[in-house]
Amino acid sequence: MDKGRYLDSWKDIAAYLGRNVRTCRNWERDHGLPIHRLDDSPKSRVFAYTGEIDAWRETKGRLPENGAIDGTLRPATVTMRRSARTWLAAGLVAGPLLAVLATVLVMSRLRPAPERPVGRFAIKVEPGLWLDGLRRAQEREWPSRKAMALSADGRSLIYAAIEASPGPQAKPRLYLRRMDRGQAEPIAGSEGGINPFLSPDDRWVGFWADGRIMKVPVEGGVPVPLCEAPMIFGASWGADNTIVFADYQETGLSRVSGEGGNIERLTLADPKRGAASHRLPAWLPDAKALVFTVMRHAWDSEPALALLRLDTREWRILLPDAADAQYVPTGHLVFMRRGTLMAVRFDAGGMRVIGQPFPVAGDVMQAFATWGPHNTAAGQFDVSDSGALVYATGGVLPDLRNSLVWVDQSGSEQDAAPLVFPFQAPRLSPDGRRAVYVTIGREWNIFVYDLMKGTNSQVTHGGRSGRAIWTPDAKGIICDRQESSAANLSVLSSEGTSPARRLTTSDLNQEVGSLTPDGRTLAFIEERPRTQLDIMTLDLDTGLVRPFLDSKFIENYPEISPDGRWMAYASDETGRSEVYVRPFPGPGAKHQVSSQGGGQPLWSKDMGRLYYRWEDQVWTADVRIADGFSTGKPRLLFERPGYSPGAPCRSWDLSADGRRFLMVKLEQRMPAPVTEMVIVENWFQEFERRASVTRKR
Repeated sequence: MDKGRYLDSWKDIAAYLGRNVRTCRNWERDHGLPIHRLDDSPKSRVFAYTGEIDAWRETKGRLPENGAIDGTLRPATVTMRRSARTWLAAGLVAGPLLAVLATVLVMSRLRPAPERPVGRFAIKVEPGLWLDGLRRAQEREWPSRKAMALSADGRSLIYAAIEASPGPQAKPRLYLRRMDRGQAEPIAGSEGGINPFLSPDDRWVGFWADGRIMKVPVEGGVPVPLCEAPMIFGASWGADNTIVFADYQETGLSRVSGEGGNIERLTLADPKRGAASHRLPAWLPDAKALVFTVMRHAWDSEPALALLRLDTREWRILLPDAADAQYVPTGHLVFMRRGTLMAVRFDAGGMRVIGQPFPVAGDVMQAFATWGPHNTAAGQFDVSDSGALVYATGGVLPDLRNSLVWVDQSGSEQDAAPLVFPFQAPRLSPDGRRAVYVTIGREWNIFVYDLMKGTNSQVTHGGRSGRAIWTPDAKGIICDRQESSAANLSVLSSEGTSPARRLTTSDLNQEVGSLTPDGRTLAFIEERPRTQLDIMTLDLDTGLVRPFLDSKFIENYPEISPDGRWMAYASDETGRSEVYVRPFPGPGAKHQVSSQGGGQPLWSKDMGRLYYRWEDQVWTADVRIADGFSTGKPRLLFERPGYSPGAPCRSWDLSADGRRFLMVKLEQRMPAPVTEMVIVENWFQEFERRASVTRKR
């Protein structure tokens, strides 16, 4: 049932019914007028919904002031006396006047209640706290998961927060803020919790903590684990008491009972349909369908909004360039579009969008990032059934302003290019005079920077390009590009004079790694559902693809040696990423190079050294290949934060003379943690005005 408009006092309820407050109280006591209270005390604040009142009136019929259901009056037996004739005559004169007065009274009671003003005010997060939901310094400490939830009546706000400037041991928790109180209180049993979502009756709050979806009473209590979930990418609690959620970066939707139990898989992300991930689900009112967000790849900044029918388990796209939607009682979907809260009319019965979307609130925080697990597209907002809106401001972060720098083997730094740009993964040309790189952000294109001339040339336009490497003659660039669904391998002219030619066709994402010195064999990464990241090879003459390493572990950073006889790579087979070397193309035993963590191996031109990185550190190990392969004990060259890490292929290179590294220095953004939210009361009135303007166009 549509709950209709929200009435938040006896005065509003009485005005809507056209009766006085005393009569309405009597109707509640004697005839079950649907009145709600914030708590069980007699003096508790009351509220009601016009839809529930209208449904109640239809069942009760005509109700008189005295509260009797039978509103008829028995006619009295009256003996007409002579004096009554005088009063009858007077009545005939006064009758028309009384009729006019009665009409005025009835019309005043039928007149709709006056609109309550739209109220807008800020709610501070408790002092010493930040809004939380898997933050990163690179995204200015903004939450990447939805951090707030409003109760249906708009009177309670739950948010996830953590202590300001948190240390490694700090944990978030949930807080409850009643709108009629001046401060929020921590919810006992929610320690470690983020991504709050409320049960349909607002008695429970669900959340994610420590690899599990859990619930706890809104007032606090003992937390109840519901199911395992390695990560959280959105959750929603439906009217049928089931919770739908996304628990991984590249997966579909699942659901579990609100009482816990077995997990049921609802969707699978299908790369053939341009879907690498389904996330941010939200139930529609009847729990027979839901809306969710489709990401084409982990860095998608223009996802799509889709609808899933539970009866057929079929899903379809509703809107392009839309994310994180929810249905509101006005008959609309509200959703995020690159930092703007949008709305579009929605036919819930026909499960279809009507008309064109229109903006309803600007500068709403939305999580778009350059790192997949934080690029969730989640908006920091929620809308109550009663018409209240809560949101955090901020919009979308701009692209990173990175720098291209030389770093010598002692850690000293020097600018390599006099510009700031969203640089990523530079690779030097064979003569060391040019660098090819990709931009990361709203656009993922390939550029070539001439280190001698200082010119910056764009090579690709449109699509999404990941890594790029030079062919041995420097006339070509091999890259991974995504035009529709999965990213596959292509080759193009380094001058941008010819279109890209596709080298592989696969439903799986592929990322370019390294070439043999003769340019005939390419090592690359392929993302597989069962074995995660595997190292593959492509024969560029025949087009034949073969696995080089495809175990159950993550294998990445494939680097073929300058003589073409060895493959350096990283694997997490010990439980931590370490650097190894194997004969290429094999077979042969592996040799472990690092012992305290390692990735991104990089050969020296003379093969006398193998460099690698681990977190903020750069290491090296001497290489001996005279009698097989062996390395000396690794030694730390320098430790310095702030350089782009890159995965699953390396994001740095070595100069032709072997003396310095070409690296990307990340923009150091100033933290701007969220410490307040905006509340808009009676927002539906403002919303409807915007909607009516759109309908008239």
